[in-house]
Amino acid sequence: MRILVCEDNPIALKTIAYALTKTGHEVLSAMDGDQGIEIIDREKIDLLITDINMPYTKGLELVRYVNKKLERKIPVIIISGITLDETIKHAKELGAVGYLTKPFDPAVMIKMVKSVTKK
Repeated sequence: MRILVCEDNPIALKTIAYALTKTGHEVLSAMDGDQGIEIIDREKIDLLITDINMPYTKGLELVRYVNKKLERKIPVIIISGITLDETIKHAKELGAVGYLTKPFDPAVMIKMVKSVTKK
């Protein structure tokens, strides 16, 4: 599977990418939401994993973009340090299929990836 990871923290990005690559996925990465949109528009992506707080386009805007503006829907998992119930609810209302709070166990993330993509 081709997975786009949008995360502005380089350590978190490497952790997520390593876990996904180790389980056989191809990982593309973006350090902000604008880069994420550029990649989504030019590449075939099977899943988007994004942080919420990033420079430029925020993670929730990415969720809105892939669920409202793209013809082909891409499942979105959010991994964020924001633990507010309102934010989690809002993310799911926008179309996020999963939400993990930081710090997270990479094994839990991989299990979520499998459950939302059935792969």
